[in-house]
Amino acid sequence: MKNSKILTLICVSMLLSGCGLFKEKAAGSCLDKARAAAQIQPLSPAETDAAFEQIDKAVAYLPGSAEAVAVMEELTAAAVKSGYAKAQEMEYTALKKMISQNSGYWPAWMALINSMAAAGDVGGLASTAIDAERLAAAEGGDAGTKYCALLTQMAATASAAPWLKSEAAQNVDKSPDVFFEKSSVYSLVAAKVAELKAETDKMAAADLSLKQAAPAELAAAAETAALSALKDTGEIERATDFTARVETNPRFKVAVELVVRGNAALLAKEYAKARTLYQGALGQYPDLIDARRQLAETDYQEGESLAAEERTKKAADKLLDRAYAGVNSVIKDSAATPNRIPFMDRDNFLGATYALKAAAISSMRTVEGEKINKTSLARLETEFKSALDESIKLNPQGRLARQLFDTYTQKGF
Repeated sequence: MKNSKILTLICVSMLLSGCGLFKEKAAGSCLDKARAAAQIQPLSPAETDAAFEQIDKAVAYLPGSAEAVAVMEELTAAAVKSGYAKAQEMEYTALKKMISQNSGYWPAWMALINSMAAAGDVGGLASTAIDAERLAAAEGGDAGTKYCALLTQMAATASAAPWLKSEAAQNVDKSPDVFFEKSSVYSLVAAKVAELKAETDKMAAADLSLKQAAPAELAAAAETAALSALKDTGEIERATDFTARVETNPRFKVAVELVVRGNAALLAKEYAKARTLYQGALGQYPDLIDARRQLAETDYQEGESLAAEERTKKAADKLLDRAYAGVNSVIKDSAATPNRIPFMDRDNFLGATYALKAAAISSMRTVEGEKINKTSLARLETEFKSALDESIKLNPQGRLARQLFDTYTQKGF
C-alpha cells in the first residue's frame, strides 16, 4: 500500500513536470512567431494583430513571462515604425490585461509605465500610480508585494514629473490657469516621490531580503526615475514656494496671472497691451522682478521693431534707452530680490537679462548709425561685450546670447 502511494506520487510529479515543460515549449513557440513578425518591415496590420494574439497565448501558457513583455515591446515598435499607430493602443490593452490577471506581473507594470512615460501620458501615469498604491495597501498582502508595488508607484509618479514641469513652462506665456495647476501638481508629485523613496529605502534597510527578491529591472527603473525627478532640488523648492505664495497671497496670484497674460500679448507683438499688463502686475506685487524684466523686454522688442525706419528712429531710441535702464535696474536689484516665477532659475533669469541688455545696446548702436563718435562707440562695445560674456557664462544655451555672439563674430559691433 505504501509503495503504491509512492508510485502514485511519482506519476503525478512526472505528469505535472511534463505539463510544465509542454506549457513552456508552447509559450516559446508562440513567442518565436511573434518575434519573427517583429522583424518584418513593413509590418502589416494583419500581421501585427496575429502576433499580438500569439503573445496573448504565450502568457496564457506561461503567466508572468518577462520574455512575453519584451517581445511585445519589440513588436509594438516595429508596428508603429510601419505606420500602424493602433499598435500602441493594443500594447496598452494587453499590458493592462496582464496586470489585471496577475497583479504581481512586474515586467508588465514597468512596460506600461515606460510606454506612458515615452508618450507623455501624465493621466495614464497617475492612474497607474493609484493602482499600484492600492495594491501596496491591500490587506493581507505580503511585504515583498508591498515593496514592489511601492517601487512601481514611485516609478509611475516620478515619470510624470518632467512632463508636468514641461507643461507648466510651456504655459508661462499662454494660460495662467494651466500654469498654476501644473506648477502645483509638479511640486506635489516631487514631494510624493521623495516620500515613496524614503519609505522604500526604510523597508529595504529593515529587511534586506526585499531588495534581493524584487526584480532588478523594477528596482533600477524606480531608482533612476526617482533620482531624475528629485535631482533639481532648487527648482522643486522654487515651485513649492511659488505654489504656497499663490495659495496664500491673492495679490501675488493676480500679479503672476497678469504677467502670464502679458507674456501672451508680447508674443503676439501687442506691445501696449503687454506693457499695461506688466505694469498692472507690479501694481499688485511691486517686488515681482519678473514683471520688471518683461517690461524692459517689451520696450526692447518695440524699439527694435521701430529702429529699421528713419521716421520712427526717435521713438525707437527712447524705447531702447528705457529698456537699457530697465535691465540695469533688474540686474542691480536681483541680488536682493529673486525672481519668483518657477522653471527659470536665478542663473537662467540673469543670463536672459544680460542677453537683453546686450541686445538693447546693439540696437542703440544701430539707431545711432554713423553719427556716433568713437568714444561713445568704444564705450558701448565694451559694455556690450561685458553683458554678452556674462550672459553666456550664466546660461551657455541662451538663444538670444548665441545669436548676438554669432552676429558680433561675423560682422563686428
